[in-house]
Order: sequence, then structure tokens, then C-alpha cells
Amino acid sequence: MTRTITLAIESRAECIELLSGALCGLCQLLALPTAPIEIALVEAVNNVVEHAYHGEPGHPVWVEFEWAPDCLNLRVRDCGQPMAPGRLEAMAPLADPDPDDLATLSLRSRGLSLIKSCMDKVEYEARDGVNTLSMSRALVVSESV
Repeated sequence: MTRTITLAIESRAECIELLSGALCGLCQLLALPTAPIEIALVEAVNNVVEHAYHGEPGHPVWVEFEWAPDCLNLRVRDCGQPMAPGRLEAMAPLADPDPDDLATLSLRSRGLSLIKSCMDKVEYEARDGVNTLSMSRALVVSESV
């Protein structure tokens, strides 16, 4: 059976904490590691607030938490400016910073790579004025003997 919860927040950075709390509760219920999934969620919603809505409050951001027997799916939706075509696919894997190159120590422009490194599958779609970033993480299924 698949179960779904959808939450909506306003496009303000301080509202993201509410989503983190909800996610932490779900991860605990599903025995999933919270940190990587929370990092991916926070990065995704921060990107919506900063890039899709250009930091302007008052716009809706929807997050759908869907869990099935084998995975947890998160969908972050907005009606802001869509991501440039091919941007997600063009993001290189997250690399360790080079201590000799200060530019690699910045977290700026690393959000999508971070999301991809924390989740098993990441996809993006812009359709009919709605942008959707879909992320999934496999659930570890323990077999009973």
C-alpha cells in the first residue's frame, strides 16, 4: 500500500523548518536515515524559494511525501520560474572540496549535486506552469526468517 501526505508552505526560508520536522517524523517511522533525506529536501525547497520565486515571499511550495513498501518519494512543486532545461542532468557528482582551491569550499551552486548525492533517484519536470522535482530513496526491507 502507498501512503501520501502533502504539505504546503509559503515561499519563505523560515517555513522550511516545518517541512524538516515532518520529514524527521516520517523517517523515524520508516527507520530511514534522516540526515541525507533532510539535506535533499531542504536544498530542494531552498532552491524553489531562492531561484523559482527569487526570494519573494507569499508564493506556494508544495511537498508531497509518498511512501510505498520499497521507497520514500518526495515531490517538491512550485509555480515559479522553471529550471533551465538539462540543468539537473548536467550537474556533476558532488566532489570533495580541494583545500588548495577556495572556490571548491563554497556551497553555492552545489545544491543539485548535493540532492543527487543524497537520494537514489532525482528527476525534474516543468509542465503547465508547475515545476516538480521528484526524489526517491529506497527503503531497506528486512526479510523475516
